[in-house]
Amino acid sequence: MYDREYSGKTLNFEASGGLINSSLVMQDFETDSYWAIMSGESIAGEFKGTQLVELPVGKKMQWRKWKAEHPETLVLSVAGQEDGQNPYGSYFNSDEGFRGSKAKDARLKTKEPIFAFHLAGKNYAVPHSAIESGQVFSVGQSQVFLYRPKGSQMFYSTLAYKTAKIEFKQTNGQWVHTESKCVFDVKAESFSGDALTCPQRLEGGFDTFWYNWSLNNPETEILKPSRKK
Repeated sequence: MYDREYSGKTLNFEASGGLINSSLVMQDFETDSYWAIMSGESIAGEFKGTQLVELPVGKKMQWRKWKAEHPETLVLSVAGQEDGQNPYGSYFNSDEGFRGSKAKDARLKTKEPIFAFHLAGKNYAVPHSAIESGQVFSVGQSQVFLYRPKGSQMFYSTLAYKTAKIEFKQTNGQWVHTESKCVFDVKAESFSGDALTCPQRLEGGFDTFWYNWSLNNPETEILKPSRKK
């Protein structure tokens, strides 16, 4: 998710109808610039070559859970009709990417589910299988804590936290930030403790497939855990 406020303007986006490396390209009404969502970079128009600012928000979930939390939600429909068919069923069940796209980088399988992010000008990715039940990674001068429930489906949004290079550790089955003593609460999906000293959410990041990310961000480091569970 990106900030709409950019260079003194509030941008309004729509799908441009175009793709780059099988990934959506958005277009803003104000400047007629085109933006690749996997990189956040403008590839054409007034802002060509510049980057949008990522926000530490955005969450995917199943409709039943969203409806339980937000019962007054309105659903955008066409002529009041909802199609119960899943148009993406064959895509998710296929080993190939969109329209037969495949990853050029063979370090991971084309449709390997990953969490990927940009940090300090570099690109990083971690397979979902490596972060089930939580895991810690050293990234430059920071430590990143990533969490997905064991057996979670693709739609679940990976929880990502960043802190200075101070250890997280697992004690009695719980993840603890050693400096602040904040404890990761699995049910609340957040760290509990002093909000001012607890780890902060990592800005940005995508849950996607390896081919989708790597084709758009070829210089990507695949992270390895800094601690064993």
